[in-house]
Amino acid sequence: MRGKASSRAWLALTPEPERDLPAAIAILRAGGPVSDEVVGCERARAEALVLRGSERRYLAWLAEAAWLARDGATSADPAVSRAAGLVGEVVSNQAGLLLGLPGGGRRREAARRILEKGAR
Repeated sequence: MRGKASSRAWLALTPEPERDLPAAIAILRAGGPVSDEVVGCERARAEALVLRGSERRYLAWLAEAAWLARDGATSADPAVSRAAGLVGEVVSNQAGLLLGLPGGGRRREAARRILEKGAR
């Protein structure tokens, strides 16, 4: 029964990223400001991930966001650099929160290291 509980423990991490990352990810993908429609697509992706995804897919989404932020961190566009900073903060926070989740073992530790590296 313990394995079952820990397999859903990642859902405790989702509110901040689900709220804050879609708009920032959309900006980073586009390399600048985007329409509400584009942000809506990223929000739908985040929502689907939380409702029907897995911890592995969630952590991959965070890692992708971290790498987008790393690429956008030196952008001359203020919207992109702000988005990169926000994503870096959220991903770094999530990496730290992973330490408090039950279970996960080496797989989760490896994901946490990837998130920390990508957030820098």
